[in-house]
Amino acid sequence: MPDKIIIEPIGVIETPFRDPSGTPIQPSRAKGARGRVRIDPRFREGLKDLDGFERIWLVYWLHGAPGVSLTVTPFLDTGTRGIFGTRWPARPSPVGISVVRLLSVGEEFLEVADVDIIDGTPLLDVKPYVPEFDCYPESRAGWLDQSNSRRRVADERFESKPGGRDPEPPQRDP
Repeated sequence: MPDKIIIEPIGVIETPFRDPSGTPIQPSRAKGARGRVRIDPRFREGLKDLDGFERIWLVYWLHGAPGVSLTVTPFLDTGTRGIFGTRWPARPSPVGISVVRLLSVGEEFLEVADVDIIDGTPLLDVKPYVPEFDCYPESRAGWLDQSNSRRRVADERFESKPGGRDPEPPQRDP
């Protein structure tokens, strides 16, 4: 296994959320929250044929996440859970994914809605959401199946702690 993987951002995600606290915790709880995705000019040709998809996957670097923690108390539970059984951002490899509604494809931007991402987040990839491939409504959801939390936004637990390790941004190949 390589010690490092070099990932080059293809753009940046712009949203009204400046801090992790108050940011919606999932796209399904971010109804109507709008943003836009600025695509680097070198990659804009790749947006061809994206128009017409109702939703897209955004893959991004969780640059505002607090230091790594292998156990956390998620917002939708009161118990401590292993990081890989949650969507908590303090991950060993802080890669995030969100399915957002695609409103329009422009020359420089993708206009999106139902966004749960903080402003200035480095974009790593865009993929079309395909219901036939991406939707399994009958799937079990582990401990979440017992949760009755209706929390919609993050609180101060998403903030970086003194002495915590903030994730490094993706490195560009020299």
